[in-house]
Formats: sequence, C-alpha cells, structure tokens
Amino acid sequence: MASLARKLIQGSLFRVLIPVSNVIVTFFMMPFVVGNLGDRWYGLWVLAAAFVGYYGLLDLGLSKANERFISRALGREEAEEVDIVFNTCLGLFIGAAVLTVIASLVIVIVTPHFVDNAADARIFRIVTLIIGITMAISFPIRAYTGFLYSHIRFDVVNIIEFIKLVIRTALIVYFLSRGGGIIALAFISFAVETTQCFVIVYYVKRKYLALGTGIRFFKRSRIRPLLGYSIYSFIATIGDRLQFHLDAFVITAFVGLSLVTHYNIGARIANYYLLLITSAIALVMPVFSRLEGQNDYDSIRKYYLFVTKLNTILSVFAGGSILIFGKAFILRWMGPQYSDSYTVLVILLIGLIFNSIQITSKTILFSLSKHRMYAITVTVEGLANLALSLILVRKYGIFGVAMGTTIPILVTNIFIIPAYTNRVLNIRIWKYARVVLGTVLLGVAIHMASWLIIRNMISSSYITMSVLAAVASVVFIVLNTFIVLNREERSQFKIPF
Repeated sequence: MASLARKLIQGSLFRVLIPVSNVIVTFFMMPFVVGNLGDRWYGLWVLAAAFVGYYGLLDLGLSKANERFISRALGREEAEEVDIVFNTCLGLFIGAAVLTVIASLVIVIVTPHFVDNAADARIFRIVTLIIGITMAISFPIRAYTGFLYSHIRFDVVNIIEFIKLVIRTALIVYFLSRGGGIIALAFISFAVETTQCFVIVYYVKRKYLALGTGIRFFKRSRIRPLLGYSIYSFIATIGDRLQFHLDAFVITAFVGLSLVTHYNIGARIANYYLLLITSAIALVMPVFSRLEGQNDYDSIRKYYLFVTKLNTILSVFAGGSILIFGKAFILRWMGPQYSDSYTVLVILLIGLIFNSIQITSKTILFSLSKHRMYAITVTVEGLANLALSLILVRKYGIFGVAMGTTIPILVTNIFIIPAYTNRVLNIRIWKYARVVLGTVLLGVAIHMASWLIIRNMISSSYITMSVLAAVASVVFIVLNTFIVLNREERSQFKIPF
C-alpha cells in the first residue's frame, strides 16, 4: 500500500497545482478584468463562455471511457488493446471536433434571436465562433491527455497547464491594459489552447514510442463498448451542466445581465473550491481501474476508505476556511458593492462541501463501470436545480438561484450516492459513516473554535487574513493528522510518530 499511496499523494500535489494557480490568478486578475470590461461586457463574456461550454457535451463521456479502458488494459498488460482504445477514441474525438465547428456556425446564425442589441450581437458572434473553434481543436487532444492520465502522468499535463496559465495571464494584462475587449480575450484563449495541444501531442509521441497510431488501430468493434460506458458519463455531464452552468441564463432572464457578475464572483470561488478537491482526488480513477483489471478488490476497498478519509479532511478544511475568511476577502478583493457575492458563496458552499466529500465515491463508480445510477441521479439533481432556481429566483433573486443549486446537492450527496457506492463495494454503511461523520464533526469543531478565537481579528487586510489563515490551517492539519489518521496512514506522509 505504501508505494502506491505515496504515488497518489504525490500525484495529488501536481493535480492541485492548476486550481491553486487559478485561484491566485483570479485573485489578481478578476478585479482587473471586470474593471477594464465593466459589468455588462464581463457579463456578456460569461454568457458567451456558458454557451460554448455546452459544446463539451459532444465529448459524450469519451474522455472518461478513454482513461478507464486504457488503465484497465495497462493493468492486464495488453499493449495492443491500449493502441486500439487510444486510436478509436481519437477518431471519435475528431468527429466531435467537426460537429463543434458546425454548432458554432449555427450559433452565429441564430444570435440575433436572443441578443437584441446589434453591436452586442456582432461581438457575441465573433467571440462565440473563436471560442468554438478553440473547443474543436481541444477535442482530439483529450485522447492524449487521457493516455497520460492512465499512465498516472498528471505531472506532465499540469506543468503544461501551468505554463499555459502564466502565458495567458500575461497576454490578458498586456492587451486589456491597451484597450482590448472580449474579442481580444477570445483570441488569447485560441492562441494558448492551440499551442498547448501541439505540446502535448509532441510529448506523447516522443516519450511513448511504443504507442501505435494510425487508422489501422481504429476498430469499429470497440465503439460500442466505449459508448456503452460513455453514455452514462454523458448523461452525468448533462446533469452537471444543468446543475452548475444554467445559472447565468436564469439570472440574465429574470434579474439582469449586470447581476451575473455579482453571482459569478461567489460562484467562481465556490467552483474553484470544488475544482481543488476534484483535482486532488480524481486521480485515483486510473489506479482503481488498474486494480480492477488485476481483480484485486480487497485493495480497491482498502484504498477507497483511505482516500475517502483524506477527501473528507480536505473538503471540510478548505470549505470551512473559505466560510471563515470569505466575506473579508471579497470586500477587500472586489469592493463593498459586491458584498452580496459572499451570501451566494455561503449558500453554494453548504452544498458543495457535501458534494466534494463524495468525490471519491463518484470516482470509484466510474473506475469500475458502475456509474449508471450516479448518472441518472445527477441528471435528476440537475433538473431539480433548474426547476427550483426558476421558482426561487422570482422571490430571492441571485440568492434563490444559489438555493436552487444547493438543495438537490444536499439530498443526493448525503443519502443516495454514499449508500449506493458502499453497496457496490460490499462495505457496510456504518463503517463508511464512521469514517466520514467522525472526520466531519472534528473538522467543524476545529473551525468553530478557530472562528470564535479570531473573528474579531479578521480584517480586510490581506496580510492579517493570510497570517490568521496560516495559523488556523496548521492547527487544523495537525489535529486531523494525529486524531483522524492512524499510524499506518500517517506513514504514507513519512510522519515518524
């Protein structure tokens, strides 16, 4: 267990590199971007990105299928099967890229039907087309990144992502400070994403010379099992889109475009929180798939409980820390006119903390091809989110939209997903509940004690917030390490006690 656990922990450090870097960049960049574009143009940028984001549905869940089946083939030591899965997925991704370009052209044609202002419509068309082409180019690269993930090379992908982030940020500062608008943002995204794609392809071809590529490895017989797996990943993606990506449209329709920015500030922090936890935990998917390929279910259950414990510690730690310092941070970061963004953040985080605790459960279901029930559940959750948001937005505005997201999340992630996952793994629910509930209660108690001690010391000073957060973090981590983790688990971190 030791060597693999350390590999997972080291991989987690690379996986969290990008979300942490994004948080830092957002901290400096969002006031700059909103200040240069204004609430209206920034809201239009968010709306355009939300539209293009739906092109991701053309993935059809193949990214997870690619990673899952290559990982299983590696566990079975079937080199030819790796080549077949990779090239078959690559061919399907190329087809998705073509459909993305067609969809972009359709959006360009119908834009005047939902954007009344002629000047806004023109810019929206240009931005949508550029981002759509960027998305199309990114589809075939998913086969390459999935191949690297299957080999547990998260370090390579994320180092490239980090370099891309640095370059993209520098370009945004340069062009916006010289009067560029959202069209400049779209061209910047196109340039850096395209460059990243070429770098990843070059690395895979140079590093993995044994990987066979070409039309001869494309097997139509593999399409059905790949789509049989991916269809439920696709359904889950639809549920996720309904859950997290319709808010901007609801707010625009019922409250106004300017308030999209207010909502997006709180939602952006909440989404970065979820991304941080997902990035740290989701790397276990290829590991579980390899173990399944070796028929080692005892190890799967053992790692599942261990990773769940780490998952819960990280979720409560990060979520509670944001709740404690979030208000002072937003007021200092964006200004008092965005104080309503903290309320949005609190409402969303209540649900997302429970959502993030279940990331290990969701990941293992995909790893073992047992994700059908999850896909159906998250789709129902997304539909409930949309219905509740449409009802509550009329009375509570952007807070109602946040509540519409949170309520279904609480129901599914407290009751449905953990019960189903433990049944699949043949683990008694009380054993799982003892791990999660004890960890949550300890984390809440530590955060409450910290807040009572430092609440009157929290100010809008970045230095003060950083010092208080650092002290509270050390206390939280130390107590959880020695109370929640046993001696064997602490040994994975090379703690000699």
